Amino acid sequence: MAALVLCCLLLLGLIGWRGWSSHERRSDEARQNAAVLAQAAARQADDAVMTVDLALLAVVREAETALDRADFFGDLAEFLADRAATLPQVGGLFVFSEEGDWVANSLRSLPKDANNADRAYFIYHRDHPGGEIHIGRPLKSRVSGEWVLTLSRRISRPDGSFAGVALATVPVSYLQSFYQQLDAGGGDIALLRDDGATLARHPFMETALGASQAGSELFQAYQAKPVEGAARASSVLDGVEREYAYRRSDRYPLLALAGVPRAAWFAPWKEDALLHGAAVLGLVLLAGLGGAGYLRQWRRGLYLEQRLRASERRLSDLADNLPLLAMRLDAAHCVHFCNSAGRAWFAVSPHQARRLPLAEIVGGALYEQWRPMLDRALAGERVEFECVAVMAGRALDLRMVCMPDRPHDAAVQGVVVLGRDITAQKAGERRIHTIADNTPAQIAFIDTELRFAYANGRGDAATGIDIGQMLGQTMEEAYGAAIYAMLEAHARVALAGERVEFDYSVEQGGERRVLHASYVPERDGAGRVTGFYSLTNDVTAFKEAEQKLARLARFDALTGLPNRSYLTERLGEALQRSDRNGRVVALLRIEIDRFDELSDSLGHQGSDSLQKELAARLSRNCRSTDMVARLGSDEFVVLMEGLAQADESRIVADKVMEALRQPFLLDGALHQVAATVGIALRQGDATGADALLRQAGAALRCARETGRQAA
Repeated sequence: MAALVLCCLLLLGLIGWRGWSSHERRSDEARQNAAVLAQAAARQADDAVMTVDLALLAVVREAETALDRADFFGDLAEFLADRAATLPQVGGLFVFSEEGDWVANSLRSLPKDANNADRAYFIYHRDHPGGEIHIGRPLKSRVSGEWVLTLSRRISRPDGSFAGVALATVPVSYLQSFYQQLDAGGGDIALLRDDGATLARHPFMETALGASQAGSELFQAYQAKPVEGAARASSVLDGVEREYAYRRSDRYPLLALAGVPRAAWFAPWKEDALLHGAAVLGLVLLAGLGGAGYLRQWRRGLYLEQRLRASERRLSDLADNLPLLAMRLDAAHCVHFCNSAGRAWFAVSPHQARRLPLAEIVGGALYEQWRPMLDRALAGERVEFECVAVMAGRALDLRMVCMPDRPHDAAVQGVVVLGRDITAQKAGERRIHTIADNTPAQIAFIDTELRFAYANGRGDAATGIDIGQMLGQTMEEAYGAAIYAMLEAHARVALAGERVEFDYSVEQGGERRVLHASYVPERDGAGRVTGFYSLTNDVTAFKEAEQKLARLARFDALTGLPNRSYLTERLGEALQRSDRNGRVVALLRIEIDRFDELSDSLGHQGSDSLQKELAARLSRNCRSTDMVARLGSDEFVVLMEGLAQADESRIVADKVMEALRQPFLLDGALHQVAATVGIALRQGDATGADALLRQAGAALRCARETGRQAA
């Protein structure tokens, strides 16, 4: 008995040491996981800021080299829009004058009287002559209303004096979406400035944006070790204790930190420790019972008892250390043995788990589910099945095996029952199916015979029919010959082991739909292609948006006239044709006099109506071959080519000016508009498009200064 007690104590000590070692390993894994998250967040912040910084440098260079150009801001708006369109992380690019006024942005519109001189980044650059990038605290955008990070640079004149600010905004949601992908649940990922100000955080807390963490334990650890490190701390924002790691940006004054919640991280360890503790207690209990049996049977034969006890111990050790239910029933469905996992399932003691009817241990409802399977096992059949059992108020998914108990090939005397808890596995399968069925794309698996073996719960994007009707059909049967002819070649490439992406269009419900498909091969363990996954998205709206954006890039949104970009393109083509045919190209640059005063008196809606009417009159009074374009709110250009004589441009100019002198009826009142026109001609020389525009602008200024209407 003394030896038995000693063994039990040693076993308990071994389990305790194992649990402590496992705890320490779990802590190391938590810190390593946090370090990986922090490094990923720091790298993402580095890349995002560097990309935006390069764009800002380009904007500053463009601004500083062209500050003295009269039409600089018109060109700069297009430059900002082109830059912003290539940067998904940029919400907008802006340029402010030295007084803080909005002078250009990537949004192609300037709010009236907008001024950002009160913003912290503007004050910083105004007071600091350095050319470094400034990363500001998060703020709510006055344009979109969402939280953004501000990255800005100073614009300086050649003498170093302050000329304005170039600003880029990065939506906080851009960083949030990346952090959400990194977080496996319950973590804390944040981006801080070097002074402790919070720039972004997941989970999102609006009150946390801009809040300082300079006094936190984690920030103090960072000050002691300023590149990277780890610490256990409670968050100053939500109070949750986590294993934290931090990483400083290699290029910018930024600090990325990530935390793994200790409670959630150590939950599996606690469960494992409890499971092993229960197994050890069960083993100790069985050992005690064996020792008592040994003492009771001492007089009946020491040798036989020792052999029996050793055999029972080996069997008990094996059964009690199995991570599943092990039970033996007799022909009457009474329990003869139930291991520790089974007793834990059914909350019964070892004494209760012997000789009791199975119905009393598992409950009547579960017993009725199992009884047909037990009877089949007693008839000599091995039975496997799955069921749902309610235990301790929880519904568990179980996978059961019932095997006949036939000692030495004799008749079946009972049933051996093995069971495993597959609740987590089933939950994972349900989650995967739920995700697939709610993904905004049609997902299917097609085997080597081009037959649908799986499809998610959405209607098919190509045919519009229910997915359930496609299972078991070939692609040709499901899609029809016309659509299948478009898809077959791509499917063959995917079965050859190559990933394929392509667009195709179908007629559905009287509408033409554009679909984007991806075919991804699946291989078995030997590398053989067993089929491919088909992912299909309806991209009709995206394609229509692309076409609309292409038009907006070339035409003015208010008047529908070509914009500066399209005018420059057409002017270059016209000059090339003039070089070949020797004809005259004329450019009329028309400016509405005192337009700002007239626009203010009319109001926003009236001003828009006036500009539309100006565009309409100009178009009506020019030749059908002429191009009328809009350069600004008060400036228009007429491109004429193929002129035999230079004087023909004067005839068109006189006709246009006469049309503009007619009163405009706006909101029930007549308004007189005065205009000035400058004419530039080009025939047989090397004048380029930009030079011809400048010549027309110079002629316009000359006419305005001399008091004439045309020059």
